Amino acid sequence: MGARSQRGFTLIELMTVVVILAVLAVVAVGAYTRYVRNAHKTEVVGDLSNLTLRQKTFLAKSGHYASSTDCEGPACTYPAATQIAIQKAPIRWDPADAGYSASGAADGAFFRGGAALHGFDALQFMPDGGDSWCGYATISGWGSTAGANADVPDDLGSTLITLEFPASTSGQFAGRDWFFSYALCDFDFDGVYWAFTTTHYSNNVNLSSDPSGTYLENE
Repeated sequence: MGARSQRGFTLIELMTVVVILAVLAVVAVGAYTRYVRNAHKTEVVGDLSNLTLRQKTFLAKSGHYASSTDCEGPACTYPAATQIAIQKAPIRWDPADAGYSASGAADGAFFRGGAALHGFDALQFMPDGGDSWCGYATISGWGSTAGANADVPDDLGSTLITLEFPASTSGQFAGRDWFFSYALCDFDFDGVYWAFTTTHYSNNVNLSSDPSGTYLENE
């Protein structure tokens, strides 16, 4: 009895296998990209939560929130969000950088008291690990100076803060200290940013006596 002939794969079978492997590779790469992006988003949310905690601690110690900038956009963040697409990697934070400390910021709207009372160094804030895929910024207002000197949120006239403080309601924050933080992130280095925001304001506290006498202590 003669040996059985061996049958190899046909070209169509080989091409089918290659196509299947290519599809699996595309699916795997897409899933991995989504996983990495979601991990970065989680980091950003954690960093903004940390920044919020430090702002509230700073308010308790100093009587007001702190600002790192007085504008919105990729050029207003630290580090500059525009550098992420250029570096194609997370950017290292440098405490000696003037953008980190807000060095040189003069006394004025959103920087009451000047740079000594503002900047990320005043808040002692730095992202986990000391680098970031995003540019961060925080803007505060001395709403307790309500009137001609109030730092009203919509004075900035920018996109994100207008969403957080609609013009029709922003007046209610003029009598309250507030801060607005945002992160602009470029996870795929295409120059188009994901924006993450957080907004907080402190409530008014009326320290005057009760004019009606209703709650005066009986003597």
